[in-house]
Parts: sequence; C-alpha cells; structure tokens
Amino acid sequence: MENSLSIIVATSGRLEKLGRLLEGLYRVQGWERNSHDIIVANNAPDEAGGKAVEGLVSDYSRREGPRCRQAREPVPGKCRAQNRAIRQAEGSVLAFFDDDLEIDPGWLDSVLNFFSAFPHDIMQGSILMPPKDRDDPRLQKALQRYRTIDFIDYHYPPGTDIQTLTGGNIAVKRQVFDQVGLFNEKLGPGEAGISEDVEFAKRVLKAGKRIGYEPRAIVYNEIDWSRLTEEFFRFRHEQQGRSRLVYKRSSIFSIVPNLARSVGTFGWYSLLGKERKKYRAKGRYYHYRAMLLEKFKKFKTFNTI
Repeated sequence: MENSLSIIVATSGRLEKLGRLLEGLYRVQGWERNSHDIIVANNAPDEAGGKAVEGLVSDYSRREGPRCRQAREPVPGKCRAQNRAIRQAEGSVLAFFDDDLEIDPGWLDSVLNFFSAFPHDIMQGSILMPPKDRDDPRLQKALQRYRTIDFIDYHYPPGTDIQTLTGGNIAVKRQVFDQVGLFNEKLGPGEAGISEDVEFAKRVLKAGKRIGYEPRAIVYNEIDWSRLTEEFFRFRHEQQGRSRLVYKRSSIFSIVPNLARSVGTFGWYSLLGKERKKYRAKGRYYHYRAMLLEKFKKFKTFNTI
C-alpha cells in the first residue's frame, strides 16, 4: 500500500525562507504524480506576521492547487504549532521541516522508497551543508569551534538503525504519534529552547519503535553566521541545559559535580591549547550552570508561595 505524505513546515514568520522552501517542495521529483499535501505550522509571534504567512500560503494554494494550507498557532512554541498541524494532517506518514532549509529534488522519492523498503517507524534524513559553502576555510574553522548549526551526515547505508533524531528533516508514521504521544510542548523554540526531537526519540525507542537513516533524503541547512559567535554558543548550551532539565529532571547532587568537572576540564584543555575539547568543556559549563540557575529559580519561587 502506497504511503500518503503530509509535510509539516514549522515557521515563526520568516517569509522569504518559507517561500523558498515551499517553492522547492513543489518542484521535487514525483510531486505531480502524488496527492501529498503541505501544512504550514504558522507560529508567527504577532497578528501581522500570522496574516503575512497566511497570505503566502494562500498564494501557493491558488497557484499550485489546494495542497498547501496553514495551521495557525498564535501562542509561542514550535512544538505547540507542530502538534496543531499533526491533528489536521491526513497522511499516513508525516514529514517535518524547519523553514530555513533547501530541499534536494530527489527528497520525496527517497522518503517514499524508504518506507516501502524498510520496516522502520521513523526516517531521519540527511541535513547537509550547501555545496557553495563547503570550501570556505573561515566557515569550516567556525563550525569546528562552535558546532551550533545542525548537520546530519552519518555515512551509514540506507536503513541503518539509529538512536536519536534531529528534527529538521524527519518523517514519522502517523501511528507512532497515536502510540507515544505528540511532541513535548514544554520543549523546543518558544519554550525551553531545543531537544524536543531528542526527547521524542527517547519515547519512540522506549516504545519499541525503530528509527532508520536515509542518507538520500537530503535537505541543505542555511549557514547563519549569527549562530557562529561566542554569544550564540553560550545561548545554545544554556538552552540545552534548561531543556534537558525538563525531561531528565536531574538533581542538584548530579548537576554540581558536573559543573565543577566542566570548569576543571575547561582550564586543563585551555592550558594544553586543545581548542575543540576546550569548547566542549565550555559548552558543558554553560549547560550545567543553566541547570543550576533554573533549580535555584524554582526553589526561590517555591519558598515565596
């Protein structure tokens, strides 16, 4: 039985990026042979932005046929918006994109072939660097230092089982959501910050489901230089710490030793001049410090009630 696909695109209102992605989706190989649809999870933060996204979606629907619609979620939270779209989706497989991606023309055929060929419940596709950026030495140095832009290129053959997810390019059988629940709305952009994909993968694996890798289902992640700075590095690891505290519920007795260890390893690798290991320790310091501050904040709130 052929799978029907609902493609869910989460956006916070970035019209230019969203338009580029929609244009690419309508141009993938095999689109005209199928009846798949697109749902834009419209999480623009204000009414003007929400109306602008709605207008763009309506324009594509008029131009290309009624296969593109929106699910408006005005309350901030990427997961909240995606969950609203999931409830409206009709496909047997639901694919998820962020709005700052470019799609490879062979993506659709690769997804459909994956679910026909392999027994997995979820597909993780590749997230690659745009070809034009691969030979920039300054970019490569910044990426190696900060690692704050997500790329997925495992060099595994198609159908290899993996143990986690990176949500910018995944496809999920609908029955998975029926069995393990939707995305955790306390996580992700607009809430704790990140890790909604990692937490969802943990629930999926705990339920006995399988995640498989499909390297031929390719998207390209935009290089955003604002993410390759000391400020964003700190922000990203603080997000990670607060997000993991939501679902790991780490105690202060594990946070404090890890924080102290990160300070020690940061100093040691700084003395040795090992930059990648130094930044790894630095990221852990921001991570555990954010956890500790969040614990103190909750303790203070509890004691003022």
